[in-house]
Amino acid sequence: MRAKVLTLLPFLLLAGCAGNAIRLEAAGAVQRDARAAVAAAARYFDEVETRRRAAAAALVASDPSCLPLTPLRIQVPLAPAAPPAPLCLADGAPAPGHTAFAIDIADSPRSVLEPRIALLAAVADYADALAAILDAPKTDVAAELTAFADQADRVARFANFAAGTDIPGINAAAASEQGQSLIALIAYATDLAREANDVKKVRALVAARGDTVDRALAALGTQVDIWGRGAARTADDLYGNALFRSYLRGRADLSAAQREELAARIFAARAAARAAARDSPARAEAVKAAIDLAATAQKGLRDALAGRFTPEQRRAAARLNLDRITRALGLVAAIGAPL
Repeated sequence: MRAKVLTLLPFLLLAGCAGNAIRLEAAGAVQRDARAAVAAAARYFDEVETRRRAAAAALVASDPSCLPLTPLRIQVPLAPAAPPAPLCLADGAPAPGHTAFAIDIADSPRSVLEPRIALLAAVADYADALAAILDAPKTDVAAELTAFADQADRVARFANFAAGTDIPGINAAAASEQGQSLIALIAYATDLAREANDVKKVRALVAARGDTVDRALAALGTQVDIWGRGAARTADDLYGNALFRSYLRGRADLSAAQREELAARIFAARAAARAAARDSPARAEAVKAAIDLAATAQKGLRDALAGRFTPEQRRAAARLNLDRITRALGLVAAIGAPL
C-alpha cells in the first residue's frame, strides 16, 4: 500500500502544482488586464488634454481681452443687436446687452473618470483575492490584498473625487457620503492587507465588512452617467468657435491660402466636436457598465464565500466572477479606441 502511495505521489504533486499554476496565471491575467485598462485610459486622457490645451490657446488668442487663465469669464450677447463687447471679462458686470459665464478649461474627462477607473482597478485586485480563496481556500492572497490597499489609498489622493466635488450636480449630502464611503473602503483594504496571511481572518473581515465595497461602488455609476450626459461641450467645440472668431476678425488681412487653411481647421474642429458630443456619453456608459460588472462580481464572490458549496461550485463561482472582472477591465481599455 505504501509503495502504491509513493507511486501516486508525483502525480498528486504535479496536479497540485498545475492547480497552483492555473491560479497564478489567473491572478496574473487580472493584474495584466488592470494595468492595460489604466494605461489605455491614460492614453485617451492624454489625447483629450492635448486637444483641450489647443482649444484654450485658440480661445485666448481669438480676442485681445482674454488672458491665459482658467476659468475664463466669457461675455455672450443676449440678442443679435447687442453692441460689440470684448470676448473676455476680467471682473465687474458684463457689458450692456451681454451675459457672462465661466468656461473651466480644467474640467476634463481625466479629472472625472481617472479616479473612478483607479477605484475599479483596486476592486479588480480585491475580487482576484476572493476568487483565489474560493478556488483554493488556504491559498496565499497577500499580494492581491496588498495591491488592493495600495490602490485604494492612491484613489484618496484625487482630492476633488474624495470630496465629491468633481462632478457638478452632485449635492453636498452625496459628496459627504462619497467621502465617508471612501474612508471606510481604505480602512477595510488596510485591515485586509494586514491580515492577508491568515485566510480565516480575511474571510471573517469579508463577511463582516464586505458591503463597504458595495457602498463605495454604488454611487459611481450614477455619477459617471451624470457626467456623460453633460459632456457634449467639448474642447473641439470651443476650438472650432475660437477659430471661427479669429477668422471673422482677421479674414481681411489673410491671403486666400491662409483663409483656406483656417477654414479647413474650423471644419475639422467642428466635425471632431460633433463626434465627441456623440462619443463622450458612449465612453461614459462603458465606464458605468464596467463599474456595474465589477460590483456584481465582487458581491457574487462574497456571497459564494459565505455559502456552502462543493469545491467544483466554488471554482465555478470564481471563474464566472473573474470573467466579469476581465470584461469590466476590457470595457475600460476600450474607451481609448475609436468608436
